[in-house]
Amino acid sequence: MKSSAIRALAAAVAVLGAPLVFAAPAAADTPAPDPASPPISPPPPSPVSPQPDGTGAPPANGTGAPPANGQGAPAKPGAQGPHRELNIVPIVGGDSDVGVGFGEVSDWAGMAPGYSPYKWRLESEAFITFKEQDGGLIIPFQDYSLLLTLPDLAPKKRLRLDIRGAFTDEATLKYYGIGNASVLPPPTVNVRDTEYARIHPTLTAEARFALTKAFFLRFGEQYTYNRLTVRPTSTLAADDASASPEVRSILGTFGPHSVDLLEVGVEYDSRDSEIVTRRGMFHAFKARFSPRIDGWLPYGYQQLDADARFYFTPIPRRLTITWRAVGDALLGNPPFYELARFDETPALGGVNAVRGVPAQRYYGKVKVFENFELRSEILPFTIKKKQLVLAVAAFFDAGRVWTEISHANPQLDGTGLGLKYGVGGGLRVQEGQTFVVRLDLAWSPDATPIGAYFAAGEIF
Repeated sequence: MKSSAIRALAAAVAVLGAPLVFAAPAAADTPAPDPASPPISPPPPSPVSPQPDGTGAPPANGTGAPPANGQGAPAKPGAQGPHRELNIVPIVGGDSDVGVGFGEVSDWAGMAPGYSPYKWRLESEAFITFKEQDGGLIIPFQDYSLLLTLPDLAPKKRLRLDIRGAFTDEATLKYYGIGNASVLPPPTVNVRDTEYARIHPTLTAEARFALTKAFFLRFGEQYTYNRLTVRPTSTLAADDASASPEVRSILGTFGPHSVDLLEVGVEYDSRDSEIVTRRGMFHAFKARFSPRIDGWLPYGYQQLDADARFYFTPIPRRLTITWRAVGDALLGNPPFYELARFDETPALGGVNAVRGVPAQRYYGKVKVFENFELRSEILPFTIKKKQLVLAVAAFFDAGRVWTEISHANPQLDGTGLGLKYGVGGGLRVQEGQTFVVRLDLAWSPDATPIGAYFAAGEIF
């Protein structure tokens, strides 16, 4: 469970200048375990890859900042005595869905011999965006969070624990109807009547256990309080009042409510790097369960997610071929806004899925999409003694949704292939193996006229 929203939107300013780094001595820590039994630790944290919702990226620190020593590489265990380090990194970013914004990522980490990259870490994130609408300036998105990470727990340091509290305000979420065949309203409809707002503070606890060097078991719990704002004249309110009984049943009610998700999953990770990946695979399967308790938890449902990623470099540095396939299925009675999301981020549009298709454009209990991307490094260069590389990318994204998994619904989903797609290209600036900023432009039949995305981290 990731802070996908900030990762999906932010790009750290630290690419062009080092972050602010402070260090202070700390009291002696517990001696490291016997070096004869080296720890099996999770892969090193990755930077902000934009998310609203992850990676879909693998488990990561979500900051986009260089490692705590501020030099682009983690400190070697035992190179210094126990101490603490503080990083503060300003971030900017945005996309055509929520506008342009700024914020900060900071972390305070306890360093100790025998622990890499740190013994514990406390990280804060803040991000806010602005966009013009109806001649004025609005705030579509805000996200603030605090994350505690303990990466080396249990015998042989096989267990990583993340505890995160967050407050998110999404004021311009879109709704055009349920199903793959939903259509845009006529141009005379006010854009505000295609939107609703969702405020959702969240508390998450997640653990990852290393079964072997490449296989991991993940389990956790996420509690979210939700408050929706739906305009009486909106498309969402109209569907809730007069659409078919099936659509009204899916939409449910719009009152304040809570959702408590229990999660278990498995992962296989053979990538050569989480951040600048050229070879290997990453596969994950996750199951989530939300119990229904009258008066407290009104939504009882299950969610199944599958994510397969492949990386191949036939021409070193000049050509890397990447492909990702994602499937997401909701069973039972989920809140309607989950029909437009996967892994805490928009599912069939936006910066982390089918680029070019607007975020929240399509709602369905079943979502399948793919990303095919070619990447090439073309020009190394230096800024302020930082060794950087300019790269280019070309991509084709495609996907589809279905209203239900149990039966066909041609009225809502159509009868043909119904493929939603986006095609485009972009630029990448990468710093070694630790940081990537991307700028993507995508065209789609759903785009108005194109989608633009400025973010930290590759899409996958």
